[in-house]
Amino acid sequence: MRTSNEPIILFDLSHNEMLNVEDDEYSDFLNFLKKLNLEIRKNDKKELTKNLLADVDILIIGNPINDYFSISEINSITNFVRSGGSLLLISEYGSDYLQKTNINDISRKNFGIYFNKNIIKEKNSLNEKGSSILTLQNFPKHFITNQLRELIIGGACSLILDNGVIPLLRLKNHAWSEIYNNLTKKWDIDKKFKEFTVAACSEYGKGKVVALGDIDLFSGDNNLGINQLDNRKFVNNIFEWLLTPIKETDVINWSLNRIGIVENSIKLINSKISNIIESITMLEKRISEIEDKLDTDSF
Repeated sequence: MRTSNEPIILFDLSHNEMLNVEDDEYSDFLNFLKKLNLEIRKNDKKELTKNLLADVDILIIGNPINDYFSISEINSITNFVRSGGSLLLISEYGSDYLQKTNINDISRKNFGIYFNKNIIKEKNSLNEKGSSILTLQNFPKHFITNQLRELIIGGACSLILDNGVIPLLRLKNHAWSEIYNNLTKKWDIDKKFKEFTVAACSEYGKGKVVALGDIDLFSGDNNLGINQLDNRKFVNNIFEWLLTPIKETDVINWSLNRIGIVENSIKLINSKISNIIESITMLEKRISEIEDKLDTDSF
């Protein structure tokens, strides 16, 4: 039950999430949140349900490990966002594959975001042969990237985005991805992609989603964490954007777009059914011709 007018942030810990603000590693992040006048809650035992999320403003799922979300929980999360809640979804290198979880079941179907099972590396001043510590200096125009000059993250996986999802952090030129080979226990270079998105956002109904392929951004790490370069500004922008309500006109446009998608899906299904019926009709006609010929030959 809501006890104040402060926005409520719920950290899910019931799936063994790495991002626990009670850990010393994330104490600076916790202090940052307190300055934003937020009511901070945690869920370390209960399943994520409609009732549990009823008065929550932002749900944070910070890199679950060795645990899976149920279909019921995934539906509750989806409905929570559609009804006006915001979701901050964070993974790490290797994503579901190495972390042994299923956040892609949350992000892929409805929100159009897929976490790759890779790690992104680049050549930089830290290591000319390649480093998983990434520096970003060029940003697309968006509220979340406003006033950013340089970020530093590390150990990130990349994201694959559907149309309508907005990339926030992208790398190219000297960046590449590596995928873990379970047989050799080594990371193999993946040559399928040449550009990589490691953070993105989208709107869904009345709610919003931000997805990040790196969790070190929120830590107190002296090289990668929230206190480095413009990392704190980036995190601040994320929370400001997630807490800003979507315009009613945008919600209406989203709804109309969804109706269009459903109509197109129905048309596609009807077309497939018509093709199947046509094929069956042609097959029945052919069988009849063969039977007639057999009857004629028998005389």
